[in-house]
Amino acid sequence: MKTKQLHYLLVLILYPITILHFILGNYSDDKSISGIVFYSITAFIYVGLVHLFNVSQVGKIIVIWILTFISLILIIVFFTVK
Repeated sequence: MKTKQLHYLLVLILYPITILHFILGNYSDDKSISGIVFYSITAFIYVGLVHLFNVSQVGKIIVIWILTFISLILIIVFFTVK
């Protein structure tokens, strides 16, 4: 099994489990909806980055820059928020 297929399988298995967690869990309606929307957006971005990474060499460079940018933002937020 290729790594790309493993990533797609991971999303295919974990996505419904996580959605069911928010639906069947002891969450308010607002928290369930926001959790489902957030996880759906992040899963979509994840699948998009995996696809882009495996398309071409330029895609790999774009994904590396995106992940570097996200890492820098998280580091800055971590050290500035009290």
